[in-house]
Amino acid sequence: MLQTNLQAGTDPDVLDAVFNNVSEGALVVNRLRKLIAMNPAAAQITGWKPRDLTSISCNVFQCRNESGKRTCEESCIAQRCIETPQQFGPMFLRINRADGTPISVEATFLPVRASDPRSGVCVLLLRDITVLEHFDTTVRQLNQEVAEKNIILRGFSDQMSVAWRAAMIDLRAGAEGLRARFAKELGESGLRSIDRMVNATQKLETTFAQLKSQIQVTLQPRRKQPPA
Repeated sequence: MLQTNLQAGTDPDVLDAVFNNVSEGALVVNRLRKLIAMNPAAAQITGWKPRDLTSISCNVFQCRNESGKRTCEESCIAQRCIETPQQFGPMFLRINRADGTPISVEATFLPVRASDPRSGVCVLLLRDITVLEHFDTTVRQLNQEVAEKNIILRGFSDQMSVAWRAAMIDLRAGAEGLRARFAKELGESGLRSIDRMVNATQKLETTFAQLKSQIQVTLQPRRKQPPA
């Protein structure tokens, strides 16, 4: 119960109701780093039960920061919270559950002063962000896949641009050569056929140019719209 650790004048029933019903996990740690209280949300996040409080300290969490370094190698954050006293966090921590599986949490260390300074405690608030971390990983993977596909699409666009341009030049040159060398033999009907060939190459050039322009627009990063 929290009422033995908080300043006088605060309704203990109200504190207990808040403590037991908030969605965030709440753990109370004393100067000896012993866990002296936990709410249902904390039990669900950590896997430890209130009945375990007589035998465990906060060391069971093996807290590590983003780089994987144990945060208590220098000094326990909960102890610093009590001794300073000042708030630490919100911060990222990776902790071990009761079964040893690691989870990612957003942790906030809040000092709570008691009438006796030696009885101060730290309230550790935990929010499970493992799902969010997995979501971020998925987003990064999707971004990487999109980037790789954009590279392939850009390469295809460049190759296509060179290939169709060379082909169109050859077709146009061939048609003009036929016109110049065999105009009399081809007659009016043959010349009309050559004109259709030249017009077809021009249409193909226009079509490929539009396609390349659309690909380039697709590859350009989209600007974020300002919030409404």
